[in-house]
Amino acid sequence: MTMSPEAISDLVHEDLAHLIHPQWYAPDHQAPVIFDHGEGAWLFDVQGRRYLDALSSLWNVAVGHGRGELADVAAEQMRRVAFTNNYVGFSNAPAIRLAARVASLAYDNLSGVFFTNSGSESNEGALKVARFYWNLKGRGSKVKLIARERSYHGGTLATSSMTGLPPFWKYFGPLVPEMVRATKPDNLECDCTPNTDGECAHWLEAAILREGPETVAAFIGEPVKGAGGVWTPSPEYWPRVREICDRYEVLLIADEVITGFGRTGKWFALEHWGVQPDILSLAKAITSAYIPMGAFLVSREIHDALLDLPSDARFMHAYTNSAHPAAAAVGLRNLQIFEDEQLVERAAVLGERLGTGLREALGDHPHVTNLRHLGLIAGLTLVRHAGTGEAYDPAEAVGGRVARHLREQGQVITRFVGDQLVFAPPLVSSEDDIDFLIDATATAIRTVTE
Repeated sequence: MTMSPEAISDLVHEDLAHLIHPQWYAPDHQAPVIFDHGEGAWLFDVQGRRYLDALSSLWNVAVGHGRGELADVAAEQMRRVAFTNNYVGFSNAPAIRLAARVASLAYDNLSGVFFTNSGSESNEGALKVARFYWNLKGRGSKVKLIARERSYHGGTLATSSMTGLPPFWKYFGPLVPEMVRATKPDNLECDCTPNTDGECAHWLEAAILREGPETVAAFIGEPVKGAGGVWTPSPEYWPRVREICDRYEVLLIADEVITGFGRTGKWFALEHWGVQPDILSLAKAITSAYIPMGAFLVSREIHDALLDLPSDARFMHAYTNSAHPAAAAVGLRNLQIFEDEQLVERAAVLGERLGTGLREALGDHPHVTNLRHLGLIAGLTLVRHAGTGEAYDPAEAVGGRVARHLREQGQVITRFVGDQLVFAPPLVSSEDDIDFLIDATATAIRTVTE
C-alpha cells in the first residue's frame, strides 16, 4: 500500500499530536518512517520504500514478517476463546501446552513457567520470585539484586534500576535502592580474560563481598549484553559467575529476553558455556512478537517451594493477561516454525556468515574496532583511530549518522548505542540478505567516516 502525501502528512500530524512513543523525544518524530507491511526479513513503509530489518524490529521478530500461519492460529484461537481468567482454579489448554514446551526446550534444571507480557515484566517477576524464595527459606535479609554496567533489563522502575545505562535513569529517580552494580574494584588483580566491554567475573564477587552475601538475593545478567551494545563474554566468564553465585548462595538470573530462542545459535545462550541459571527471563522471540508475551522460568528447587507453600504465603504475583490463550497458541505455532525450518541451526550458520563478512569488509578499517558476534547477533565500535582506540566526541554523533545513512541510503534499519552499531536480523534471513547488510554497512561507514 502506498499512501498519498496528504494522507501521510495527516498521519505524521496525528502521531505528534497523540502518540507518546517508547523512549519519546519529539524531534525524532518530525519525519518518521511509517511502516505498512513486512515480508520475511524486509519491511515496507507507506511510501512504498523497503528496508532490510537488520534488528528483527526490536530483537524479536525471529521468524520474519508476514507469517500467515501465525495470523491463522491467532484467529482460530480467538474465535474459540480469546481470553480466559487464569487465576486461582482456572487454566487453558494453549498455555498449559506452551509451558510444557518451553520447559522442555530450556535448561534441564528448570521446571516452572510463569507467563508475562514483556521482558520488563519477566525480569521484575524474576526478582520478586527470588525474594519470595529467600523469605520462604527464612532468610529475609537477602533482598538485593546485583546487576552490571551496560546492561538493559527493562522499563519498569525496578528493571530501570537494574539497567546499567544512565540515560534510562535520568529524570526518573530516585532508583530502587536495593539494586546495586557490579563495577570494577580498585586495584583489582585477577587472571580473567575480560569480556569485549572489559568486564571480569571477579567484579561480581567484589560486589557480593562489598554488600555482604547475607543481603544479596540474586545476580542478573544478559549472556550477551544486547541493547547496551552487543558485548560478548569471554569463554570463562559465565562458568566463573556460576561458581561465585554458588559459593555465596546467590541466585543466578539469566536475562535471555534477547538471546533466548536461537538468537546465538543455541536454543538458549548459556548452553555455549555449559551453565544453567536458577531463574530464566524470556520474551520477544517466544511469539516472534506476533502477540506480546514473555515468561520467567524457575529451577526445580524454587518450583518445589512454590508447590508446597504455607497457607499464609500465596505467591501473590499476577498480570491480567498472564497465560493469555491466543498468545500461547501463537507461541506454540511459532516454536513449531523454529523446529520445522531449523532456525536455531540456521542462526549459527548465518551468524558465521555475518561475522566473517563484517571482518572481511571492515576488519582493517581505520575507524572500526571490536567487531564481535555470537550466532546471529553482532556489534562493532566506531572510533576516531582504530589503532589507538581513541573515541569520537559524542557531539559528532557518528553512530547516529551511520545509522541514518543506512536507513536513508542503504535501505537498512538497525540500532546504534552511542558509537556502537548492533545487528540481529531475523533468523529466516537469506544469505543474500546477510550480504546486503554487510555491503550496506561498509558503504555507510566509509561514507560517514572518510
